Amino acid sequence: MRGLHRYLPSANKHLPRGASEPFGSLSVASKVGSVTLAAKVKPEAPNSDFFQDATIHDLRLAAMFRRGFRQAMIQINRSLAQHDLSPLQYHLLLEAGAAGTEGCVQGDLAELIQAPEARVSVMVHELNARGLVRTLRSAPDRRMVRVGLTEAGCRVVEAALHAQRAALHELAQDFDVPGVAQMLRGAVQLYLGVDIAEEGRL
Repeated sequence: MRGLHRYLPSANKHLPRGASEPFGSLSVASKVGSVTLAAKVKPEAPNSDFFQDATIHDLRLAAMFRRGFRQAMIQINRSLAQHDLSPLQYHLLLEAGAAGTEGCVQGDLAELIQAPEARVSVMVHELNARGLVRTLRSAPDRRMVRVGLTEAGCRVVEAALHAQRAALHELAQDFDVPGVAQMLRGAVQLYLGVDIAEEGRL
């Protein structure tokens, strides 16, 4: 071992007496190095993975309007469900009622409520079975079917309309009137390009 020892460098050869062991020195150096590296690390930059530009105002306005519209539609549909009506059935009843005593041609109803004629035919049959509408075929073209409300149908539509108003009134309690007016003004300006405030409409 003595012969082998002379070929190995002495780890403590150049260390002053009482100095630490070499591995202790390495340990201290590594700690100092880690602190130095930590000090050089820059804070993370803000997330730049998403995009935003000058349209942010319009997007926020449109989102707010759509959110309010969605909440209103949910309340409306819930009130319609209380009268066992789907939104499309209710729209059909409104259009048939708006035609008054003349009624509305079934094919025209399909166009007014933007539904396939086959679907409208099924709904007319269902509502007729409930006594809410009446259908008539008039000369000279017996293929043309006119649809109108019965008195019972008119009462159901009226009740559904009042239920919707009550539901929307309850929803509006969460908004202050100036806020609603501002939202409507902004929505009209955003979608129609018209400032109703300047024209004295709001």
